[in-house]
Amino acid sequence: MEPLDTKISSFEEIGLTSNQKQKPAEQKKLGQEDFMDLMLAQMNHQDPFKPMENGEFLTQMAQFSAVSGLKDIKDSFTSLADTMKSNQALQAASMVGRRVLVPGNDFRINQDMNKPFEVQASADLKVATDELIINIKNAKGEVVKEINLGAHSAGKIDFHWDGKVEKEDEFNDSTEEVMSLPGRYTIEAYASIENEKQGVDTLVFDMVDSVSVGQAGQPMTLNLTNAGQAKLSDVLKIM
Repeated sequence: MEPLDTKISSFEEIGLTSNQKQKPAEQKKLGQEDFMDLMLAQMNHQDPFKPMENGEFLTQMAQFSAVSGLKDIKDSFTSLADTMKSNQALQAASMVGRRVLVPGNDFRINQDMNKPFEVQASADLKVATDELIINIKNAKGEVVKEINLGAHSAGKIDFHWDGKVEKEDEFNDSTEEVMSLPGRYTIEAYASIENEKQGVDTLVFDMVDSVSVGQAGQPMTLNLTNAGQAKLSDVLKIM
């Protein structure tokens, strides 16, 4: 018999080393029916003089039950997910035509000047501030209204604007309130924190026009009049 070192060197000569690994062949996964067929075939072809022991048979039955149980759990979770998705769709559909509070800063003043107008929004203040300033800007980026909300503790600070701005009367040397022109406007909030001006996130009430049901794995979204789309989970209030 040749020494072990000689055999190893001969393997190296033909290109087989310990560092080389062959790629394992793909194996077909067995389903429940395949598992049952194999177990029945094993029972039919067993040696009658050496039948399968009870313990071994029970072990295989337990394995089969475990596989079947996992499939039932998976089916239950799938059914639960479908039910939750249906409930979310009904909940979202009930919001169509209603106003919801979502993160954003856009709103629009409509063309009909005879109807009363009011934009309702909130500033999401993370820490207390000595002064909270709200700026309303038109489509050109010009500040048309400044609202000083004063000092506030941390939290969501509600505010509103009736769409009116002050206009100087050239003839009487005075000012009067007039309705802003129709169009798109934006809200910017700033807080004075430790003598520094810092931006604050805002939330605006917007109208829900329709609902988009997401594909598999995608969230359900609300199509809003001004802010585009928002996730159902982003809604904080419903009016």
